[in-house]
Parts: sequence; structure tokens; C-alpha cells
Amino acid sequence: MESILSISKALGEKNRLRAFLALMDTEELCVCDVGDFLGLAPATVSRHMSILHRAGLIESEKRGRWVYYRMGTAVDPRLLEWIRHSVGKDGFPVQDRAKINEIVRLHREHDNCEGKRG
Repeated sequence: MESILSISKALGEKNRLRAFLALMDTEELCVCDVGDFLGLAPATVSRHMSILHRAGLIESEKRGRWVYYRMGTAVDPRLLEWIRHSVGKDGFPVQDRAKINEIVRLHREHDNCEGKRG
């Protein structure tokens, strides 16, 4: 029961849900990718991602100054399918997908987050 409550809490906030959806469509995202995507400061992004991590939804890896996030390997594929189906009705993921793809492309062209200060 604690697991479902933790997952519900983690995905029950719009920015965390948007970050999780972005991770569903990308191999990994740096904290700066998520921050630029959501328009949030790195500390705020870290707090949101920590909640997703504690719920077992994502994994993280620190590389130098930056933390990179990816989808959790233990996430039930049925949960991912249900989330995709449910949010697909709203239409907002289409715009978000284009935005995160552009942010990732630009960051990768400039060596990820290494050129950023923050």
C-alpha cells in the first residue's frame, strides 16, 4: 500500500508528472535539461526528482557537478502504459515532447550541461 501512495504522490504534481513523461521518451536527462524544460531552478528540480526517485520511478547518477536521471528499471511496464494512455488524451505531452527534444538536442550540441553555470 505504501508503494502506491508514494507513486501517487510523486506523479500527483504537474511538474513531476511532466518530468517523468519526458524521461519516458528519452534515455536520460540532466538536471539542467529538466530545469530548462520546466523553467525551474536546479534546486527545485532536484527536490522534485528526489520525490520521483524515492517512489522508485527514476534512477539517478551523479557525474561531476551534474546529476543525470533515467527511468527506473523496476517500474512496472503496465504503469507506463496506463500513464501514456491517460495523459495522451490531454494533448499536452505533444508540446512537451517537442520542447524536451529541442532542449536535449541543444544541450548535447554544447556538451550537455558543462557550458552552463548554475
